[in-house]
Amino acid sequence: MVKTALITGASRGIGRALSNYFAKQGYSLILIAKHQAHLDTLEQELKRDFPDTCVETHSVDFTQPETVEVKLDKILEEQDSIEVLVNSAGVLMAGHVELTTQHLFELINVNLLSTMLVCNKVCKKMQQQGYGEIFNLGSTAGLAPVAKIAAYSATKSALVSYSQSLYSEMLEHNITVCCLCPSVVNTDMTNDGRIDNTLKIDTDDLVKAVDFARSLSPGAAMSVFPIRCKVMDNLK
Repeated sequence: MVKTALITGASRGIGRALSNYFAKQGYSLILIAKHQAHLDTLEQELKRDFPDTCVETHSVDFTQPETVEVKLDKILEEQDSIEVLVNSAGVLMAGHVELTTQHLFELINVNLLSTMLVCNKVCKKMQQQGYGEIFNLGSTAGLAPVAKIAAYSATKSALVSYSQSLYSEMLEHNITVCCLCPSVVNTDMTNDGRIDNTLKIDTDDLVKAVDFARSLSPGAAMSVFPIRCKVMDNLK
C-alpha cells in the first residue's frame, strides 16, 4: 500500500525540500500552501523527477483558521490514511510593541492556530489508524526568546509546548511527534542580507534531521530537535 504524506507550507523553503524527500521515499503527497501557482510549479517538478508519485495540491490560506478547518475536513474525508504530517507553514515578522493588531493576528493564526487545527484533525485520523508520524516546524526562537522578534518567538514557543504535550499524549497511540527547531534557515523568508546565505542552515539539513529522527530504533524518539546556526550563536 502506498503511504501518504500531508505537508503544509509545501511550496517554499523547508516544506518544498521535505516534499521532495517524501516523494523520493515513494509517498503519495498532499501538498498545501497559500498560492496555487507555486503549488502548480512544484507539482510539475515533482512529476518530472518522480514520475510515479501521486501529487495532490490544495490552496489554503492559513491566516483564516475557519477556512483551514473546512478545507482540511474535505481533504481528510477523501483519504483512507495519512501516514506522515509535516506542518511547515509559517510566517516571520520582526517586531514586538510596534506590531499592529493585524500583524499579530497573522502571526498567531498562521504559526499557531491553523497549524494546531491541522495537527489535531490529522491526529484523530492517525489515532483511528493506530499509527503515524508528525513533524512540526518550531524554531530555536521558541526554545529561548529572541529580542526584536518577540511576537514570532511567542508563537513558536507555544508550538513547541503544544508539540511536547502532543508527543506524550500520542505515545500510546503509536504516533510519534517531533518538533524541529532550526535557527536561521536559508530560505526567502530570511533573505534580508544581514547574514551570508552560505552561513545559514540549509533546507537539506532539515531533510537530514527528519531522516535521522525516522531512522531511530522503535524504542527511541525525539520530541524536540534543535538545529543551531553557528554564525548566529557566534554573535551572542
